Amino acid sequence: MPDITILTFYDRIAAFHTLKPFLFSPQSHRFTYTNSPDWCLKKDRNRILVMVRWFIKPDRVDLDLLRKLRDKYERLVFFHDDAGGGIPRLEVLPYVDLFYQKALFKDRTLYTRELYGKELFSDYYHKKYGVRDPEERKRAVVEDPEQLKKLRLSWNIGIGDFPRATGRERFAVALSHFLGMRVVKPFYHRENLSERALEENEGLYPVHARMGLVSRPSIAFHRKLILEKIQGDPRFITGEVGQRQYNREIRNSKIILSPFGWGELCYRDFEAVRNGALLLKPDMSHLETWPDVFKPFETYVPFSWDAEDLIERAERYLQDEAERKRIARNAFKAYRDQLEELHHRFENILAEIEGA
Repeated sequence: MPDITILTFYDRIAAFHTLKPFLFSPQSHRFTYTNSPDWCLKKDRNRILVMVRWFIKPDRVDLDLLRKLRDKYERLVFFHDDAGGGIPRLEVLPYVDLFYQKALFKDRTLYTRELYGKELFSDYYHKKYGVRDPEERKRAVVEDPEQLKKLRLSWNIGIGDFPRATGRERFAVALSHFLGMRVVKPFYHRENLSERALEENEGLYPVHARMGLVSRPSIAFHRKLILEKIQGDPRFITGEVGQRQYNREIRNSKIILSPFGWGELCYRDFEAVRNGALLLKPDMSHLETWPDVFKPFETYVPFSWDAEDLIERAERYLQDEAERKRIARNAFKAYRDQLEELHHRFENILAEIEGA
């Protein structure tokens, strides 16, 4: 089997989420990590290149670099790894053999259309409420539908390291710049996914709804709608706190309200499930992702993108403890069962990367 080079952006999402299956694979010795395209072009002898989270900072696709990498490698694979179903770097697609994404629109034809703000939900708020961004940017779309056949679903942040430990992760990433990506492995928590969390959650907080606002208006508008709906309601815990207090609170919340962020997927989706809380989230029916804890009224409770039914949904499950616990338990079991399949899923994806 050929060895594989992984050209990756060195940050916490890559180190503690996206790359986890590579780092902990029985075949991990086959992977060479680098954050240097120049090294790839001049020194690498492997024939397969996997690019992870590339062209994010700066947010610009270097087509000249892509052409050079395409010319050098027999197999070129891209892990896009944004937080939502939108793909703002679709100009990569013609140059790669496979394009993996942590979430995909069920309707793949959406990638042939321009979406305002890059996401389906930001496009929705732009069209319905007239929300505009100060620096509007047009993104590439798929012009040849045949290119859509390269799209693949990989895994989302739910497979990563929890609970979040911001300082620990930042230190590990800083160290990786000097000692290589493998150095982050000892900084992972030992797996602590236990059904005890379902019983140990004391439900001290009715609805955990701590959130900040992101800088882009078309993305932030969704959170503003939510905050307006719950303002002054003592059942909703709002504001921002440090990571340790945040972790303590979600371990003892009945419901966790998880809004969209830069994309639909958020850490707190899985923090809710792991801690035996009910996940309350805007409707996710347009999206395909894995692990999937977004089965309406079975593993999570959806509310409308306008948040018109948000209070009603929260009240319903605060009043019905048995139903709240049923959905929380369903979500936990579904999540645990999918995580147990991660190794098998990774092996299948690895075989596809190799061209098998």
